Amino acid sequence: MPGNDPVAAGVTIFLAIALGPAVLVGLLVRAPALVRRVVALRRRSRPAPSVPVGPPLERLVADLRRLDRLRRGPPPSTRLRRVALLAAYDDVLLAACRATGVEDPPLRAWVDAGGTAGALDAGRDLARLRTEAALEASGVRIDPPGPAAA
Repeated sequence: MPGNDPVAAGVTIFLAIALGPAVLVGLLVRAPALVRRVVALRRRSRPAPSVPVGPPLERLVADLRRLDRLRRGPPPSTRLRRVALLAAYDDVLLAACRATGVEDPPLRAWVDAGGTAGALDAGRDLARLRTEAALEASGVRIDPPGPAAA
């Protein structure tokens, strides 16, 4: 029978005893390099951590609140300053929407179509209000109660 050969079994045992220590020492010597290779392969296979685009949300919210207070306060002295203030507010509002993941804010179409030229349009005011509501629904309070709101 093929499985009961005493010579083959003896040769296998002899080879295991003779070569076993050499193979074991070779593996122990090469183990650190093997571990480094495995770690490097795992690092390459992981996706790179996402890098945030734009300023942090806290800064956007602070800018948004500051511009909102300016917008609701006494009107600027010239039309140019009023348009610039509203355009800056719109830009920060859209950046905050992008940072919080608000999908397709109503103000985006107005800004893309008119730029700063239509900053004083009544339709854009309504789109701005709807965008503020969408942003507040995502959890960002534009005008929080308290002493900072006054």
